[in-house]
Amino acid sequence: MLDLNELTVFIRVVDEGSFTNAGRALAMPKSRVSRMVADLEEKLGCRLLQRTTRQISLTEVGAAYYNRCRHLVNEILDAHEMIADREEQPHGTLKIAIPKSGGSAVVGHYIARYLSVYPDVTIEVLHYDTAVNLIQDGFDLGIFLGPMPDSSLVARTLLEADSVLCASPDYIRRAGKPGHPRDLAQMKCVKIGEGRSAEEFELVHRQSGEVCSVRVEPAVSTDLVSTAIGCIQSGVGIGDVPSLLAGEAIMSGQLTPLFADWVVRPETVSIAYPSRQYLPSKVRTFIDFIVKEAEKLETHIKTKPTPEKKVEAFVSLIKNSTD
Repeated sequence: MLDLNELTVFIRVVDEGSFTNAGRALAMPKSRVSRMVADLEEKLGCRLLQRTTRQISLTEVGAAYYNRCRHLVNEILDAHEMIADREEQPHGTLKIAIPKSGGSAVVGHYIARYLSVYPDVTIEVLHYDTAVNLIQDGFDLGIFLGPMPDSSLVARTLLEADSVLCASPDYIRRAGKPGHPRDLAQMKCVKIGEGRSAEEFELVHRQSGEVCSVRVEPAVSTDLVSTAIGCIQSGVGIGDVPSLLAGEAIMSGQLTPLFADWVVRPETVSIAYPSRQYLPSKVRTFIDFIVKEAEKLETHIKTKPTPEKKVEAFVSLIKNSTD
């Protein structure tokens, strides 16, 4: 079987005029250069070079072989160098799977920031509401909430995502503001998810660690967070939404967090991809970028005591990152 390395060494020996010069150019011992040329000759079954103690020269068949192969090898090396150079600068289409519950302007913000650094990349985002298979469906990577669906994937935890129970001021005026999570059982909710079954909220007290679980009947069920937020703003009922996605509505007063001392159990957000080996630079740089941004986000907001303060910190971080 032809060894391209041996062919490359043979061509370099001819170009440099000696085994010594070729070894110096290739940063390898003269003895290895000579051995590789000899191995090539053995595989071809013919002598390519005449050797004397003072010089080398091409045989007739060696000259024909050199003339036919030189430009082919150079084209291969040029192609290899081109790919290596292109991989240093991320390019091409990056296909990302994101759950519908994560589809928001927040995602768009981070994508825009990534593209400002790597303009040769284009991004295709698909939102899924059922199980997604990154490999079979042709995704480069995916964002997942909660447990990973496929243990064969390489996954990195980005952060623990807080959510907030909230309602519109109008709904609170009509139904009354609950003083304790168990009061929610008498209210209606907007459920993020499929089906008409009751929504079960699990809240943890910030100081005592007490856990309270309560079931609330949904007035509306939807698998799209933006629709849920719109329904909650319109006074349909209470809802549990990611605090960062509801941030604008909270800051504008369209939504009111219901409990300052209780938090909904956070959910793990992970980024996953099929393999660690031979990651294209577009995938590697996006992973590095989003991990760094997640670390910055968590450091910036995790110590804030209330949903309102978390949202204010997030908005401040976003604003500073775009200035």
